Amino acid sequence: MFPSHTYLSPGAHPYPHIGQFIRAKLRELHVSSPEAARRLGVSTSAVHAYFKQPSLQFGIIWKLSMALNYDLLSDLIARYPENFPVKTDPRIAELEKEVEILRGLLRR
Repeated sequence: MFPSHTYLSPGAHPYPHIGQFIRAKLRELHVSSPEAARRLGVSTSAVHAYFKQPSLQFGIIWKLSMALNYDLLSDLIARYPENFPVKTDPRIAELEKEVEILRGLLRR
């Protein structure tokens, strides 16, 4: 049976299970569930409930990023499908050009 929410229905671009993503990231950062809960000001059981959710409110992800001092959103963006148009900082393109110019000068 399909979920009642259309955003949870399987589609061409399935999104990562956010709860599992958060659990894995906490492990990677060596932050326990109780410590994450303390930093967020919620109960440990609330953090465990997050792990079970395929989707979380943006505000929770934002607060968790701030509490961990870690950019969770960039990690999620990195999971976009290949060739997905991602907005980039125009300064990066300028710096890449500058690097190429400098490489050319070093080759001389």
